[in-house]
Amino acid sequence: MRVKFFYLAFLLLLSCASKPQGLGYFESNKQQALPDSAKVKAVVSVSQGDVKEKLSAVLFAVPNEKYRLELSGTFGLSAASILWKKDGWKIVFPQNERYMEGLGDCVFVPIYGGVDIHKFAALFFGQKTNSIDCNASNPQNLTLEYNGDIASVVVKTDNYPSLQLEIKNIDPKAQWKNGVWNLNVPESYVRITDY
Repeated sequence: MRVKFFYLAFLLLLSCASKPQGLGYFESNKQQALPDSAKVKAVVSVSQGDVKEKLSAVLFAVPNEKYRLELSGTFGLSAASILWKKDGWKIVFPQNERYMEGLGDCVFVPIYGGVDIHKFAALFFGQKTNSIDCNASNPQNLTLEYNGDIASVVVKTDNYPSLQLEIKNIDPKAQWKNGVWNLNVPESYVRITDY
């Protein structure tokens, strides 16, 4: 009995001591290379004043080719689905039965405006950028600050909520079904066009 206790204690100490103390995703001075494809799990926090909401985020990505982002809230209820491919993008809001669609690399995100999808997706891989605005030469509202595994989108206008992205896990060997690259919109959903 005594030997088992010491053996278990030794294993516990060994496992604690052997854990690498790596840098956070955004702490490295070296820009991370984008994988060929990956599945990234993260937490997106939106806060305004005293109100803070956390959403689970899962990004399926083939960088510069296609992205699928799933955001879910409490009890796993879908808050939004975003699909971007070279031939266009769609955002679906199941709880409101609304959707948006458009063309190009500039995806309209409600409240925040035009977001460069490639820069936004690169954040999920720990790549730093100064802004995720579509107009890189003249960024309007969305600048970024970094700390460990967290990227904070700083909105220059006071009335808008702040947003934080915390990377939890990057799996460059993940596999998924081809259906992930389809985002169906029920016929009853209303298209949002005023953006």
